Order: sequence, then C-alpha cells, then structure tokens
Amino acid sequence: MTKVLIDYSQIYLQENIPLSEEEVNMIATHKKDFFKDFSGVVIAVIMITTLIAAFFLKNEFKNFKYYHYILFIAAAVSLYLFFLLIHWLIYQYVKGRWKKDLENGKNRLKSIIISKHKTEGDEYIITFAGCSKGEKIRLPVKKKVYDEYETGTKVMVTYFKYSKEVLSLDHDERMN
Repeated sequence: MTKVLIDYSQIYLQENIPLSEEEVNMIATHKKDFFKDFSGVVIAVIMITTLIAAFFLKNEFKNFKYYHYILFIAAAVSLYLFFLLIHWLIYQYVKGRWKKDLENGKNRLKSIIISKHKTEGDEYIITFAGCSKGEKIRLPVKKKVYDEYETGTKVMVTYFKYSKEVLSLDHDERMN
C-alpha cells in the first residue's frame, strides 16, 4: 500500500449545509421503505423453520396433545415478535440518525482519498483525509463509485454526517 502525501491546507470541510427538497424526500423514502419487506421475509423464514421442526418431529405427532400444538404456534409467534422487536430497535437507532441529518444538514468535503477497502459483507468503504492531521472520514459507497476512484484522487464529496450516506462524489480539478 502506497502512502498518500496530504496537503492539509487544501482540505476543506463545509458543515451544516441545508438540505434540498429532494434530499428530504430521500430520507422520507428511506423511512417508508425500512419495514417494506421485513414481515414477508421473517414469516417465510419462520414457516421454513417450523416445517423443518415438523419434519424431524413427524413420528412424535401421534403423541401430541392439543396443548403441544398451541405451544408450537406460540413458539412461532414469539419468534416473530422477537425479530420484530429487534427490527424496531434498529429502526429507532437509524431514525435518530436521520433526524440528526434533517436538523443539521449535509457536509461537503474537499479532500483526498487516502485508502479504499472492501469488507467481508461486500460493503465498499472509501477513506478521506480530514481537516486535521490523523483525522479520517470513512464512508460507504456503491461498487461503481468504488471502482471509479483511485487512492490519491482529489475529490469533492457531499454526504450525510450521521447516517454516513454519500450524496455525491466528484473529481476536484481545482485542487493542485
């Protein structure tokens, strides 16, 4: 890995830029889509798990009483409610970040890409130099953007500070 030389006098961070109507609508769409596929996926997984359990218990069904069936259904419902609770807690956490982004606006950073890496979960991360020495700003990007920019490239990135979502990433020819 090559070391990128950074001129910190050329790095500039502009904070608390008001959001456009389109960006506010984008956050509202994220909120709306958060629960979109959740119920169907969890119900499908619980049904598959229940069918697997029923397959392994197929010889025991003749010994089942009515309360065994009630317990079986109660276990499936409680599993669904458990996953719903976890999903709701994650939503509350993310919703708090979206609220902060709506209140504080977006950031625009004129910087240099100092490193790039891909995580095990196929998330592509680009690290930008911050305004002071040693400060780094890591933001997830799409694969297409990740492949387009090389380490050492001078860029202008606009992003949400709290939800870490890149709104735009462009080459900055003005930096020398």
